[in-house]
Amino acid sequence: MQDTSAAPPSGDFDAGPPFVFGFGFKDGVAAEMRWEEVAASESDYDWIWLHLNMNNEDTRRWIRKQKDIPYAAASALLAGETRPRVTGFGNGLVVNLRGVNLNEGAEPEDMVSIRIWMSEKRVVTTRRRRLKAAQDIRGEIMEGAKIASAGALLARIAGRLTERMTPFVEQIDDRVDEIEDEILTGAGDRLRARLAEARHDAVLMRRFIAPQRDALTRLSQDDSALFDTSVRVDLREVADQVTRLTEEIDAARERAMVLQDQLTDQRAEEMNRNMMVLSVVAAIFLPLGFLTGLFGINVGGMPGVDDPVAFWMVVLACGLIGFGLLIIFRIMKWL
Repeated sequence: MQDTSAAPPSGDFDAGPPFVFGFGFKDGVAAEMRWEEVAASESDYDWIWLHLNMNNEDTRRWIRKQKDIPYAAASALLAGETRPRVTGFGNGLVVNLRGVNLNEGAEPEDMVSIRIWMSEKRVVTTRRRRLKAAQDIRGEIMEGAKIASAGALLARIAGRLTERMTPFVEQIDDRVDEIEDEILTGAGDRLRARLAEARHDAVLMRRFIAPQRDALTRLSQDDSALFDTSVRVDLREVADQVTRLTEEIDAARERAMVLQDQLTDQRAEEMNRNMMVLSVVAAIFLPLGFLTGLFGINVGGMPGVDDPVAFWMVVLACGLIGFGLLIIFRIMKWL
């Protein structure tokens, strides 16, 4: 395997070489590692972090050969589809987390996953698509950030994923707010389509945020040696943030459902109003149509045939009838 961290492949799905980057930590201070150094240098560090591209077959073979990674844990690291979860093993943990897809040309709600094997001496993370949160942490480490333990690294990964997720959740909430204002003011267009898009994004986000909240809550309560008190506090804080995001997503989804019902009611009310107007117009012209039809028959004996003002009298009578019907409909509150 070779180090490709200097020039990561472009695109959403990364089919490049297996080794993305790696660090060895001694007293919290990181040293960047090349793949060739891993086997010889692992014992020289307190613990190491390897970030791998699981699309490469070499990654799969290497993970399967690791004696300290149980078979079930290796399968979880290489799974094609995952949901957030935490699974404990005798010597470590498997943690699956999700983050918004911020790769170019991708939909943010099409969330990307990071699969983590964590033991006291080693953290192995795998991904199918490039994960900006991992690159953020790598940049922080390269700038001198110290990470005391594998548990602290996990807390930082979870925190960075949550930070990246927060603006997108707030964007969904803002979109629902905007649609609600337009519904109340009667402005805007494509309200139904935009509301459906917001609901769709909220549903997709909640599908992964809710189990991620549960996974982080479980991690914050883990009493194993992998987490000290400060790490548990950090994980609890991240779990609280994800809980808040879950509540915001639930609120946005429920508001979208209420707004959808409101749009349906408005449409039904408009149709009922239009039908009422048409019915009233038809009711007004029904007697007038009868009257004009009656005077339009071509038979002898029609009154006013020889009277020059008879036509205007009929017009006046039609107007009075129509006006009278309008007054009656107003009194009956049909108008």
